[in-house]
Amino acid sequence: MKIDFYSYARALYNRRYQAQEISFHTWYGNVSMLDAFRHFYRTSRLREDLPLREMDENLIEQYKLYCIRKGNKTSTVNRKLVPLIFTLKAAGKEGLVSAKTLSHLEQTYYPARSRRYGLEAGRLTSDEQQETHHLNDRQLMALLRYYKETPKESVQNALDLFFFSFHACGLRISDIITLEWRHVCREQSLLSKVSVKSKSPITIPLSDQALDILNRWHARLSSSRFVFGLLAEDFDLTDDAALARAIDNKNRALRGVLGRIGRQLDFPFPLTMHVARHTFAVKALNAAQVNVHLISRLLGHSSVLVTEKVYARFLLPTLSHEVREKLSFPELEIAHLGDKKGGRKKNNCE
Repeated sequence: MKIDFYSYARALYNRRYQAQEISFHTWYGNVSMLDAFRHFYRTSRLREDLPLREMDENLIEQYKLYCIRKGNKTSTVNRKLVPLIFTLKAAGKEGLVSAKTLSHLEQTYYPARSRRYGLEAGRLTSDEQQETHHLNDRQLMALLRYYKETPKESVQNALDLFFFSFHACGLRISDIITLEWRHVCREQSLLSKVSVKSKSPITIPLSDQALDILNRWHARLSSSRFVFGLLAEDFDLTDDAALARAIDNKNRALRGVLGRIGRQLDFPFPLTMHVARHTFAVKALNAAQVNVHLISRLLGHSSVLVTEKVYARFLLPTLSHEVREKLSFPELEIAHLGDKKGGRKKNNCE
C-alpha cells in the first residue's frame, strides 16, 4: 500500500499536538512549512501524490535550491527542512523509509554556526533555543530617552508595548496582543489570563510603571475589548489558526518599527519584543533577594530548569552575592598558617 508523504506528515503532527507534545504555534508553523513543500512539489512535478518511499535526499536537494532561488537564506531553508526530516525519521522507525535515505538526512542541512537543526521543530522557536539578547543599563536608558522624545505616535505605541512587556515581568507579545481589559484588575495591580503559548493560567503583579502605561491606554481605549487595540473587537480567540496569523502579522509590524529604532540607537543586535522579555529576566535574576523559582513562574517557564538553562551565564553575579552573604560561614573560618607569619599569599585573582 502506498503511503502519501504529506498525509503521513500531517497526521504525525496532528497526533503530537493532540497529545500536547508540542504547542499550537509549533504545530501551525510545521504544518505551514509542509504546505509550502507540498506547493513546491505540485508545481514542479505536476502531480498531487508523493509516495513516502519516493521522498529522498535528491528531492530535498531540489527543494533547497528552489528556496534559495526564491531569496531564502540558508538558515531559513534549514528551518523549512525540519518537518521534512522529522517526518522521514519517524517513518524510518516504522520501516517505511529506506536505510539509505535515513543515512543522508543530517547531511541535507546547510552548515549552521550557532544553531543545530537536528532537534525537533518545536524546540527551534522556544525560549530556550533563542539567542538571549538583552539591553544593558546604558542601552535601556538610551531607549527610554528616545521613547520620551519621539514625536511619532506609531513609534510611541510600539515602545509602549516594549516597555509594558519589560515592566509586566517579561510578558510575551502573544499575551500582550490578546490582553483584554477583563484580564486586568488595576485596583489590585494584577494581570490574570491564560497564556497563549502554554495554555496555562498566569498571574502577574503589575508595577507602577506597567500600571501607568495601562492607565494611559485605558484613557484612549476604555470602551474597547482589547487593551492595546491590536485585534478586532469581535475577534474569535478560539480560532487557533486565525490567532496565529494575527499574532505573526502584528509581531512582524512591531519588529519593523523596533528594528529601525535599534539601528538608530546603534544597538549591536535587532531590537524585538523578545529583547524586552530577556532584559526583564536578566535584571530580575541579578536583583538582590529575588529567587530564581519566582522569576521562572513570572516568566511562565514550564520548569525552573528552563530558566536556569536560558539565563545560566547571567546568574554569576547573583550566585556570587549569595555565596558571600549567606554561604561564607565566617564562624568556621580557619586562618592560614601564612597569616601568622607576616601575611597570606596572594592568589591569581589579586
